[in-house]
Amino acid sequence: MNLILIEGLPGSGKSTMAEMLCDAALDDGIASSWYLEQSKDHHVHPIDFKHDKYSKDFPERCLKRWGSFVSANKDNDHLFIFEGSLFQSTVRFMLEGNNKEHISEYYNECQSILSKLSSKLIYLRPTDVGSHIDWTMKHRGDEWTGKVTEYLEKTPYCADRQWQGENCMKSYWSDYAQLCDLLVVQTRMPCHRIKAGFGGFESQFNEAIIISNQKIGLTTCRNLALKSAGLRPLLLSVVEYEVRCQLRIG
Repeated sequence: MNLILIEGLPGSGKSTMAEMLCDAALDDGIASSWYLEQSKDHHVHPIDFKHDKYSKDFPERCLKRWGSFVSANKDNDHLFIFEGSLFQSTVRFMLEGNNKEHISEYYNECQSILSKLSSKLIYLRPTDVGSHIDWTMKHRGDEWTGKVTEYLEKTPYCADRQWQGENCMKSYWSDYAQLCDLLVVQTRMPCHRIKAGFGGFESQFNEAIIISNQKIGLTTCRNLALKSAGLRPLLLSVVEYEVRCQLRIG
């Protein structure tokens, strides 16, 4: 079984890239499926799993879910693409709950579990976090921005620092990006850091396809032109996409 894990800040293109890589794999005859973070049918982090996400046993429960997923699928001839599962649906909650001291140990154990699969990480990293968050808030709109800001303000991590409003958004996601940067350095599986953000979506998808060509077996080069040509209009409808996803956080 092959597993592609896609991580990055909100608005970096995780969901779009996951869906389009899956389509490219299917075009090449590779059995493939992708999962939105915390979707109801997610194999590891379904939406109801984040209940008690700040509890001390949350990391252990995450590891058990990863272990069950690996045991059930390691012999399958299938490509799974998860966006936001490696960091955003686990490590992010640990940061929010002021459990940062346990993150390194958790991530080390998680990687040991995933080492039984052919796993790859694609990390979408904007050059400037503040500018990227400004763009994301503008293009996802006031409703999304208000919901995420209110959510973050109530987390133990932000509440302890008395962060409010736009400062809360930028400060939190900057700290989260720095944490992800550190985890990427610790990553033992093949890891590919791609410059992300508005203005570079076509190039980041092309780069991801090239990586997949080398690692997964997507050998039909026509996908590069075909998928890239359809990328811009899809990304320009990001507000409508977020409405369809019920204004999920991240």
